[in-house]
Amino acid sequence: MFGSKLNYEGHFFIPVRWNPNGAELSGVTSIEIGYNNAANTTNLLGYQKGVTTIGGPTSQTVSLSRNLLFNDPLLDYTGANHIVTGSFNYDNNESYGFKSGYLTSYSVNCAVGSIPKINSSLVVYDEMRSGINASGAGTFSIYVPSQGSITATCDNTTTNRVIGFDYALEVMRKPCYTLGSETPIEVKYIPPIKYTASVQLEVDDVFLESGYNFLTTGKEEKTVSFTINGRDGTSLQSLTIPKASLVGEQLSASADGSVRLTLNYVGHS
Repeated sequence: MFGSKLNYEGHFFIPVRWNPNGAELSGVTSIEIGYNNAANTTNLLGYQKGVTTIGGPTSQTVSLSRNLLFNDPLLDYTGANHIVTGSFNYDNNESYGFKSGYLTSYSVNCAVGSIPKINSSLVVYDEMRSGINASGAGTFSIYVPSQGSITATCDNTTTNRVIGFDYALEVMRKPCYTLGSETPIEVKYIPPIKYTASVQLEVDDVFLESGYNFLTTGKEEKTVSFTINGRDGTSLQSLTIPKASLVGEQLSASADGSVRLTLNYVGHS
């Protein structure tokens, strides 16, 4: 009666290309599933206590943090009609899930000496509830990357030492509601997808570009890409910044460390 569910008893499932019946995501370090209802307290004539009324649509979100150990299926859900179903299962008999989730943000962090980390967020527009089960028999093959199997391509990476990068994208969604329905009749995808990246270098032979370079020749001319492989060379993830622009740089130096340069990019598709 007063037991608890431990970390090894929880599993998160989504359908993937090679198994539409559902596969368990490996490498999950944390998951947050929740909803929030906006509420107003309304005062009425002849009534002292007030009435609680609905203040807007129910907000439902799913947030995942994981180690990048396989080709991530969530990147398949950035387009217009790509709907994610999923469920969090405590064991074989208990599940809590959804059938209409949409990816809204996705980020990857890589640094020397650590496994790449992924954070992703979904917004859910159907009713999240117990009993929805997206589990299947599929599992992911795990390939552990190392700093030697990760490459970054951008300005000055051929002669200066890359020590880390952060990559992120945002996808805009707009739900359309109508009277008589608790769920949206349509979820519109609003392009473009917005990309950002920050690359950290230890400096050998580079200085900052001119501060006004972006205003003249620096727009949408850059090549920015990241490749993450397993230790055995298996391709795990390829990330790019479409139409990349270098929008900022920071040079830092201290008495007890090396000179470092951070390059900030934006892009869109």
